[in-house]
Amino acid sequence: MKRRTARQLVHLLSDMRHSAHCRMLRAAAASEELDRVLNEKEQEPVDPQEDSRSTRQDVFAGAQHEKLQ
Repeated sequence: MKRRTARQLVHLLSDMRHSAHCRMLRAAAASEELDRVLNEKEQEPVDPQEDSRSTRQDVFAGAQHEKLQ
């Protein structure tokens, strides 16, 4: 292993601390973003007619496909 001066070691330690801090900040930001998205999903009002329309369209498309075969 290469011998390093005290100044190089201090600089290396500073870089390692900075890197760890950045990882922690990125992880916290990702966690907050995930929480925000989940909260938005829970708060979105679900229109039962819209939901049933999309379901009926899927069923209808499947029925058409079966008739063609």
